[in-house]
Formats: sequence, structure tokens, C-alpha cells
Amino acid sequence: MHLPSQKELAAQTFMAKLTQQQLETHLWGAANILRNRTAGQDYKTYILSLIFFKRLSDQWDYEAEAKIRELEKDRNKPFTDVQRRALLQREDLHRFKIPEECHWSDVLKEAKDIGQALDTAMQGIARANKELAGVFTVHWNAPAPDGQGKLIANTVVHALVQHFHDLDLSNANVQPDILGRAYEYLIKQFADDAGAKAGEFFTPPEVVDCLVRMLEPQAHETVYDPTCGSGGMLVHSAEFIAEQEQKATMQVRYYGQEMNWSTYAIARINMILHDLEADIRGGKSTISDPLHLNSKGGLKQFGVVLANFPFSDEMWWLPEDQRTEEQAKKAKKALNKKKDGPWFKDKYSRFIFGTPPASYGDYAFIQHIIASLTENGRAGVVCPQGVLFRGQPEIEEETGEVDDEGKPIVRRRKADDEHLIRSGLLDARLVDAAIALPLNIFYGAGVPACLLILSKDRPKERRDNVLLIYAARHYRELSNKNQLRPQDIMRILVHYHAYGDPLKASKLIAYHSDRLQQVVSKSENEEIARISAEYEHFDKKLAEVRGELIVVGKALREDVNKTDRSKTEKAINKLESIAHKLTLTLQKRDAAIAQTRKQASEDRQAIHDVGQELIDMYNDPIELGKHARVVEFDEVIENEFNLNIPRYVDTFVPEPEIDISLALSELRDSENNRLKSEGALRSALRGVGYAM
Repeated sequence: MHLPSQKELAAQTFMAKLTQQQLETHLWGAANILRNRTAGQDYKTYILSLIFFKRLSDQWDYEAEAKIRELEKDRNKPFTDVQRRALLQREDLHRFKIPEECHWSDVLKEAKDIGQALDTAMQGIARANKELAGVFTVHWNAPAPDGQGKLIANTVVHALVQHFHDLDLSNANVQPDILGRAYEYLIKQFADDAGAKAGEFFTPPEVVDCLVRMLEPQAHETVYDPTCGSGGMLVHSAEFIAEQEQKATMQVRYYGQEMNWSTYAIARINMILHDLEADIRGGKSTISDPLHLNSKGGLKQFGVVLANFPFSDEMWWLPEDQRTEEQAKKAKKALNKKKDGPWFKDKYSRFIFGTPPASYGDYAFIQHIIASLTENGRAGVVCPQGVLFRGQPEIEEETGEVDDEGKPIVRRRKADDEHLIRSGLLDARLVDAAIALPLNIFYGAGVPACLLILSKDRPKERRDNVLLIYAARHYRELSNKNQLRPQDIMRILVHYHAYGDPLKASKLIAYHSDRLQQVVSKSENEEIARISAEYEHFDKKLAEVRGELIVVGKALREDVNKTDRSKTEKAINKLESIAHKLTLTLQKRDAAIAQTRKQASEDRQAIHDVGQELIDMYNDPIELGKHARVVEFDEVIENEFNLNIPRYVDTFVPEPEIDISLALSELRDSENNRLKSEGALRSALRGVGYAM
């Protein structure tokens, strides 16, 4: 292992700290090196694990040097090189151990087989640190699918290592919160890249923000995500707690489970980079094998649960190692033959309201979440809207036949499983609110979605009510999906926290209007800094070319030799051509910055306008009823526990009123134009000899 010298570490200490945007630009640049080079493998996991390995190595050096300087200060005397080497191996100097030959510098020395060196180093670190077990899931030295050569060529791995080598990721150069945010930015970029597949590991931050701000986790509470993906909901919860100036890091424990090992690894790294106390477990299905259990073997319970589980999972009842179509078919055949007892036996007693149907797993996850709540716990869940209305109640229907007395024979049809479960949840007063979301705001989920807010300890004044919000009208259209805008988030949060109360609404509007104005301005500045960082290289290059033009121009004025002048003129033409291309490139930067400023200005104005719209709305019950409504439980019973939001909220959009006078005038003008055209055509035909 290369041990950095005092001179090298001193240079790191005085290096200018990277901005978040510079870091993001550099890290995302690694994706361009590896994209389309992993033979269909998930290339994001390679990039994110390499970043983490570099961070571990750089921070190992920084922690050691910081501790040694502290010891030298105490003894008022520097250590010798031999003493420093011995001290650097002390375990108490580091949060994570890096064994011999497992440091970044050891990989850097390898030239012929860097992939093998990376595998050796990463697995060595994982074995030496219990907390990092399962974090490094990729194999850099894996063979190509055809057995010829490596999956990732040595030259590509070398380019990646060199790309990261000069970037110091220790606390000396990158503040921990900046590194964490840059990591989250990368995950979002990978989600945009992955398209439909991104739903497996990423929930749009706007949706997460709504859930977290509705649940308002506190510093003394535990937070749990049973299908945690990359851990974004847990990170956002921590950020909310920190925003409230509560000490989140040490007081809150974050828990998650993720079935996919690669995604689990991303979540684990995410927690560490955000310096969160977290217990993330992976590799097992939350339904068949929940991994967060109490001392008695039952489900561990949490104060706050957030989740975006797989929509309508058809294999929810199968362990992760049996989730193939062939095995699922065999399992379903076996179920169809079974006649006695419940078809699914849950040893954790979660399905107290009923066993979900085999073809829809939504209520399996919802009931798991409810069972995972403490007595005063609350949950925010992303669901398909079908959970609000799927399933029919018990009904009686005539068969068309008659009995011996001539009376119609009536057959009683049992209530569907999902209807029974939903009515049980409502009867238990667990459903606090349901919010219908716009279409296509989730990666890969084309079905209409909603947010379901559940609570075991609802305020007395809300227990016999359910708040229903129709938030599907308002969104921003992007190229590949839709997005909740700041003003759309404000609508949802005001409706939820006001819960129909106009007095609360006015205070909430003022608070969120001010808060979101600041959020937009901060996002604007960050995006401009990100764009500037992306084009920084071109800016520097243009300055260099212009400098060369000044020098060469001076040489041209001084040259009298025709041959020399000709060469100089060619050099000037070449430099001017380069400068022109760079100027055009930088014009794209300026256009992007202008567009960012324009969008931010429009968003700030929209927040103000929507704030006024909400004030007017809460003074007009009829208008409010088109967007949100507090529904009494008796009305829910009358509707047979169907929570389809348009049943309660007036979502009808009337056709715009037609000005009859204007319409008749336009019709007359159109008819006059037709007659003129017809006359001109007849005249032209007569002119060429056609009799009319």
C-alpha cells in the first residue's frame, strides 16, 4: 500500500474544495466512459462502487493524517517516517479498515489487469469491514459473454481509474454533504438514462418530498422503507429532520430492505456517504422474508414508514429465488388444487384484514406496512389507484332460474378479497388521506398512481373522515415523463395539512409560498452552477485560444518575410476557426442558463399565483370541492367502501363557454370567404374555355 507523504497530504489540505456542481460534472463524466461497454449489465453500479472505493481510500489517508497531526501537536514533536508508517496501521485512526494491497494506490500500480486488482481490493475491504458486507457487488474482472476476453476491457477500466485518480474525495476536498448530494444527483441521472427500469430503484424527489412533508418525521422516531431502492426516501427524511434543526444523525435510526443486491449496494453506500445511522438489509423479499424482526421473531415496528413498492406484483407471495415465470406457473397450479385453509400462510400475522389475491400484491405490502407501525405510527405509500376501488362487495344476483314455488333463485356472491381488505382498513380508521397523482410521473409506471396516508393514531376530529385530494390535473410535461412542479407540491401540502380548515390553509399558503420561492431560487443557482461547470473546459480553452491569437497576431505584424507571414496567417485562420467553434459551444451554455433563469422566474410567479388561487379556493366551498374534500365515513359506507376519488371530488372540467354572437359572426365570415373563392374559381374556368 502506498502511504502518502506529509507533502502530498499537505497539498490535499490546501487544495480548493470542489463545488457540488464541479463534482457532479466530473462524476457523471465517468458514465460516458463506461456506457454501452458492460454487455447489458447495470453500468451504474460499477460507477457508484468505484466512487465509493475512491472515497474510502482518500478518506483513509485524510483521517490518518489528521490524527497524526493531532498526536504530533500533543507531543510537540513530529514523528519519523517509521513511526508514521506504524501509526497509519492503527485501526482506531479510521472508520473503515483498508487491508494491505487494497488501497486505491495499489490498484493504480497495476497496469495489465486492473479489473482483477479492483476486485481484490474491493472484496478485501468488504471482508475487513462487517458494515460493508454486500456493498461491492460488481465484478470488474468478469469474462465477456462469449468467453473471449473480459466483459470490460482493461483499457476501459484503466480510463475510469485515471478519470478518478486526480479527484480527491476525502473531507479535505469534498464536504460530506456535497458528496452525498452529488451521489443522489448521479442516481437521478442514471434513472433518467434507464427510463422504464428506473422505477425499481428511484422515486422522483418531488413525490418523496410530498410524502416526507406530510408525515413530518421527528428526531426521536425510527424511519423504515420496506422496499427502499437506492434509499432516497430515508435520505429525504433525514434532510427534513435536519431542516427542522433537529439532530438527526445520531438520534434517528433508518431501516430499509431491498431485494435486488445491486440496488441494495447503492442504498448502503448512499447511507454511508450521507453519514446516516442506518440498517439496510438485502437479498430477500420483504413479504416472504422480512429481515427487520424484534427479539421475539415478530416484525420490528417503526414510527414512520415510507414506501414505493412494486405496483401490482404478480409474484409477491414467492421468495426471491422462485420468481421465474415457470416456477410461478407451477406454484399457481398447486394453489388451484388446494381446497382447505387459506392459500397463503403468513407466519407474521400481517394479513388481519384478508389475504390479498395472488395476482395483485398491493395490499400485501400495505398490510405489511401497517403491521410495521408502532401504536402511534404513520405511513406514506405510493400505490396504483386501483387499491382505492378494485374489488366488488358482497352481492346477490338472480340466476334466471326459479324454485318449486316459482320464486327466482338468488345466488350470493362473496365480496372480493381487495374489497374486504379496503373496508377493513377504513373500518379501523387507518386511512387518513388519498391523493390522486398525474399520469406518467413515475419511471416505467403507466398506470394512474396515488399517495395513501395511513395512521394508527389519528386526531379525534379526523377519525371519522377521509381526506381525498385530486392532484392529477397539474404537472409539467417533460420529454419522457411528467413532473410535479413546486406549485403542484404546494397544492398537495396545503390541502393535506389544512384538512379542509380555511384558517389553517391561509397560514400554510404563506409558509409554503415563502419556502418554495427559496427552493426555486436555490435550484436555479445550482443548475446554473452545474451548467457552468459542464462548460468550464470550453471556457478555459477559448481563453487560451484568444491568448494565442494575440501572440500570433503580434508576430504577424512584426514579420516581413512572406513565407513566415503565410504560415502565421494560416495559424491565425486555424485559431480563429477553433475560437468560432468554441464560441458557438458556449452560446449553448448561455442559452441553457437563460432558459434556467426563465423557468425559475415562471415557477416563482406560478407559486405566487397558485397561492392566491388557494386563498380564493378556501373561501369558495364549491370550488374547493373540485380539488379536495373531507369525506365523512357514512358517505364512504354508502359508496360501499369505494374510494375512487372522482366519486367524491368534482373532477369534471366544463367545456369553455361559447360566445354565440362571435361564433355566428365567424360562421358568416367563413361562408363569405367560401363564396368569394367559388366565384374566383368559376371565373378562372371560364377564362380557359370551360362553360359554367
